[in-house]
Amino acid sequence: MKVKDPICGMTVDTDRAPEKGSYAGQWVYFCSAACKKRYEAAHGGH
Repeated sequence: MKVKDPICGMTVDTDRAPEKGSYAGQWVYFCSAACKKRYEAAHGGH
């Protein structure tokens, strides 16, 4: 399934996303570790 990285807006494939994390019970997918880090910083460092 294709989803958008919440930081940069890039489309990522959930099966091949380089980074992902679970926040508030939902998976969030990222195109890179840098985007994941920015997301975590903005959302309390989860």
